[in-house]
Amino acid sequence: MSEPAKNKSYQRARNWLVLANLVLTLFTLLAAIGLGLTGSFYAWAVWFSSARYSILFFYFLFFFLYAVLVSFPLSVYSGFMLEHQYQLSNQCFHAWLWEWTKKELLSFVLTAPLVFALYVLIWNFETSWWLLAWAGYALFSLVLGKLFPILIIPLFYKYSPISDESLRGRIESLARRYGFEIQNVFSLNLSKTTKKANAMFTGFGKTKRVILGDTLLSSFSHDEIETVVGHELGHCKHRDIWKQFAFGMVLSLAGFWLAFQWFGQLAGEIGYRGAADVRAFPLLCLIFFLFGLVASPLTNAFSRRAERRADLFALEATDKRAAFVSALQKLGETNLADPEPHPVIEFLLYDHPALGKRIAQARHYRQKVGSR
Repeated sequence: MSEPAKNKSYQRARNWLVLANLVLTLFTLLAAIGLGLTGSFYAWAVWFSSARYSILFFYFLFFFLYAVLVSFPLSVYSGFMLEHQYQLSNQCFHAWLWEWTKKELLSFVLTAPLVFALYVLIWNFETSWWLLAWAGYALFSLVLGKLFPILIIPLFYKYSPISDESLRGRIESLARRYGFEIQNVFSLNLSKTTKKANAMFTGFGKTKRVILGDTLLSSFSHDEIETVVGHELGHCKHRDIWKQFAFGMVLSLAGFWLAFQWFGQLAGEIGYRGAADVRAFPLLCLIFFLFGLVASPLTNAFSRRAERRADLFALEATDKRAAFVSALQKLGETNLADPEPHPVIEFLLYDHPALGKRIAQARHYRQKVGSR
């Protein structure tokens, strides 16, 4: 199979898996409601304890385990089998299973307190729970965003300082030119799990840092890495993390309001005792799921706009058009990216512009401004 055909084949499989995951999530929630599974989870929870909050804990535990078990086969195929089929994974099955288990445990630890807090609000603030829940969600998202680089990432990967002093000097010099003192530039051992290359800008305030995968550092030239860092600095310069946070909070406010409008009424029509009935929890998840599905193209469009802006900043800051184009091409080859996805697929699923568009923008940009 030729390289372009291989890239398209891989991305086509990934796109179908996105659709399959959406359908499976919808099925999981509808089955919990329609087949009465949520009632069974509640009955099991009551068997363990008669205390209100203990019932809530055990109910959510059973619901969470149900959702995990239903999704496990698809997780194995998408996270392990497909990646091995296209020679992108560096993990044996046991290593993958351990990482997957850690992610699910972390997900439970993070979401269980949120579910507790949500029902405390629903039980005590009948008409304003949605607004208080949204405010709590916003605060949680802000704290998690700040702590993510120092608490969450180290659970899965190891940071290390960039050992190449020449490269570090170039990165720090580039950052200082635009008013940033970047001391937190780290290498991450992505090669532990994947052959894919990546970089990101994450964190808030003192936890803000630029992270470069060791897979990128080992196979990209200094000029190419500088343009990649320039792109990440573009996000910093344009305050994209804060903008995306604010945009997400506006959307989530609409989502919580719509949930308040629909949840209690629909719960009563189905046969639950209104919004306060724990058995109606899958219905609330369904409302948020459908809202997220409708809102995701807006979120992706907002993100693509930020990515285009960061690309232009990298070109302006580094003045290395050829290296930037080369870096994008290498990323496409390494990650098996489809440079020209169908426009509908790009609109619905891509949070970055298609690779071909990014390369074309870079070339056109240099044609407009000329060489320095």
